[in-house]
Amino acid sequence: MLATCALLALTVSAAPYTFDPAVAEELRARDGVPNFLAKLRAGGPVRIAYLGGSITAAAGWRPKTLAWFKAQYPAADVHEINAAISGTGSDYSACRVQGDVLSKEPDLVFLECRVNGGDRFELQSVEGVVRQIWAHNPRTDICFVYTISEGMVNELAAGRQVEFGRVMERVADAYGIPSIDLGVEVAKRIHNGELVFTAKDNPGGKPVFAMDAAHPNGAGHDLYRDIIARSMLAMNDVGKPGDHVLIAPLAADCWQVATLLPITQVALSAGWQPVDAHKDAVYIDDRGRTDQMLRGAVKCDKAGETLTVKWTGTTIGLSDLPYNPTMEIEAVVDGGQPIEMKRVQYEAIHKYARFWYLPGLPYGPHTAVFTVKTVAEGQWFYAGQVLVVGTVDK
Repeated sequence: MLATCALLALTVSAAPYTFDPAVAEELRARDGVPNFLAKLRAGGPVRIAYLGGSITAAAGWRPKTLAWFKAQYPAADVHEINAAISGTGSDYSACRVQGDVLSKEPDLVFLECRVNGGDRFELQSVEGVVRQIWAHNPRTDICFVYTISEGMVNELAAGRQVEFGRVMERVADAYGIPSIDLGVEVAKRIHNGELVFTAKDNPGGKPVFAMDAAHPNGAGHDLYRDIIARSMLAMNDVGKPGDHVLIAPLAADCWQVATLLPITQVALSAGWQPVDAHKDAVYIDDRGRTDQMLRGAVKCDKAGETLTVKWTGTTIGLSDLPYNPTMEIEAVVDGGQPIEMKRVQYEAIHKYARFWYLPGLPYGPHTAVFTVKTVAEGQWFYAGQVLVVGTVDK
């Protein structure tokens, strides 16, 4: 099925943009969001999807921009699709965009993932999100939104795009997708001494942008909203409504076909137990993130338990809930050499759900066997969704 990328490339084409991906600018309008704005001006209804991580999940720029759209276009019937999950980037987004976003028929998708990245699959997964959206509905507009973490300040203040931002800009140039860099203004104000990123004590009395190294406070989210608002107004006359086209893929192994597979639909050994998602103490410790990422789970309390997945594609991953002491998982793909994964819980306060992928493989049919190698006495290993890049084999 991943060969779909090549098949579509034979029938459609589009002229690329030539912005320098290494240069950071607040707005690159490219083809704009003309379908979305036309529906807003016509009175809607319109559906805005926010696909991102914890910065988007917060009660911040997402609800603030939604409120701005409603106030700016009072005749429109504006609806939100909140598809933000803490701790996720483009790789997880590519596997869940069908169920979490496209099933709800958005008119505009904001993709926010520069801070969390895309692990080893940055280009493949960002392009996969784009191609899945336009394969589903070529009239859906997309806008990349780049938030900032503290480690990006110096680069952005110097006008240089950070590494993952460069990847996203390559995709944006190729597909004509507008990008809004919220970090450019933040970095400029910090560089000019008008703002501090974060501070426990602030003897200078300067405005503080964030609560930590990545998550804005209320005023920081207000700044994000204002930048998006002025960027949207600047795109009022950019582009004409119509179908977006799928060009030849930048990555031959783009993640255009990907899905989430419930753990109960794979072959499980006898020692796994279903988790009570409403009462299990570990599962509900940080239930919001855990339930969004695991979506139900099974658990085991002894080594040797296995789960087996057959798929046709390039790679798979697993969402799980590790907690100290370290637990170890072994994966064997197609009878090859074992791949050892240490599942460490670094969070000191809550037990955070996480996800991970096996290395990429040549496209084709594969079988992966996951084996739990170590579980501490009196503790459990929790397995949630299987992240499949490709199609699931029965």
